Amino acid sequence: MKKHIRFKYEIETASKSFPWLRWLFESARFNLLLIFLILVSVVFILIETFAALPAHELELVQTVNDILTLVFIIELSLRWLISVTTGAFLREFWIDILAVMPMLRIFRLGRVLRLLRLFRIFSLGTNIQRRFVFFQKIFAGRLLEYCIISSFAVFAVIFGAVGFSQFETGFSTSIQTPVDAFWKSLFSMMAGEYADYPVSFGGKIVFLVLLIFEMGVFAMLTGTFSAIMYDKLKESAMHKPANPDELNKHIIICGFSAKAAILATEFLLDPAFKHSEILIVSEKANLEELQARNIRTHRVSILKEDFTRMETLKKAGVQRAVAAVILSEDGDNRSTQDIDARTILAALTIEKLNPKIHTSAEIYNEEYASHLKMGGVEDVVIQGEFSGKLLARVAMHEGLLAFFKDLLTRESGNTLTFIDPPAEIVGLRSEEAIGVLNRELGFTLVGIKPSGQPVVVNPRNHKICSTDEILVINPVTD
Repeated sequence: MKKHIRFKYEIETASKSFPWLRWLFESARFNLLLIFLILVSVVFILIETFAALPAHELELVQTVNDILTLVFIIELSLRWLISVTTGAFLREFWIDILAVMPMLRIFRLGRVLRLLRLFRIFSLGTNIQRRFVFFQKIFAGRLLEYCIISSFAVFAVIFGAVGFSQFETGFSTSIQTPVDAFWKSLFSMMAGEYADYPVSFGGKIVFLVLLIFEMGVFAMLTGTFSAIMYDKLKESAMHKPANPDELNKHIIICGFSAKAAILATEFLLDPAFKHSEILIVSEKANLEELQARNIRTHRVSILKEDFTRMETLKKAGVQRAVAAVILSEDGDNRSTQDIDARTILAALTIEKLNPKIHTSAEIYNEEYASHLKMGGVEDVVIQGEFSGKLLARVAMHEGLLAFFKDLLTRESGNTLTFIDPPAEIVGLRSEEAIGVLNRELGFTLVGIKPSGQPVVVNPRNHKICSTDEILVINPVTD
């Protein structure tokens, strides 16, 4: 029997989507390097355009620019490779494409096409904006600090302008009018130095006070800016935002609780989802809590919005998702009926937006399960049902808990998996297939799922067909 078995998953396996490329393009170092190369390219364009260089030096500049152009073309090609659609790629990188085309020598004919090369400057701006978008919100929520700093700065400039006007006018050659005194005060405040040493004693005192103000404002500005940067960078790291255009064949977890950590762990370990992104949609979602549980969150992002809203689910890319799990999320003063109503609403909306998605939902009240099944939800788990039955079993049979802990995770030991039946056992009865699978592969057959039917546990006298799915206990492998 062949040792390589193709594992069968009811959920469509996610495409790899070149995860190393996604990691590279999300890397801060790579983006800084790219911006630097674009800046160098802009400088070379200016040199080639305005500098009167000898022929051999001009040829060298053009050669370097050609090499940089090749780098940009490769980068854009790789970005197109991992884009969800060509349309999404063109919408996001059309400026970069225009910036690259005129830099090829074949497009350098004519002055109009040469002007298009200036799009490289716009490309520099879009790259900075795209990669450092958090600067747009960096000053949010700090109005009090800004008002205090601005007040000190304005007061210092006014104090200096009045003081210099009173004491330096007529003594200093650079201050002849109150307007000159204002500009001298402003530039001294900003630069921390006085272009010409004050002549009068009063001017020296004013300049000394102005320097004290300047040091204070600079210290406050530095401290406030550092605090803002720390908060924003921490927020960016702890609450990695989701980019819907980059999500494809991903897993959506609606709701946030302790079970979200378990779900993320199991999805990250399962080979069927080895390269899938995980998106947690919840107003309570917090990656810091997941990281506190030693969960690697490099492929986990969050969307801090209400998962019952259709707009939120569309933003989460549910139309392109491969699986959705809806948790029973507690809330302030929510009854179990309210929680189940939110779960049902989210599940039915997901199935409406994407009928092909594999949806699993957790509810409190069993009577609502039929509503979810009618809406197309594949699996419904009743809150507390399995834990209660498991507790009863382990209370009756000491040592049984270790068996369930071993099977219900891929972290170590063994796990439950569906596989396609190997050709060697097709046509055999289940009793015969058990021995063959265990002897040849080390797998233990525990169930068979005929095509379009529920799984049969511990089957007897079942003749295995090629369309069956075989449920086995198999050792966990990397």
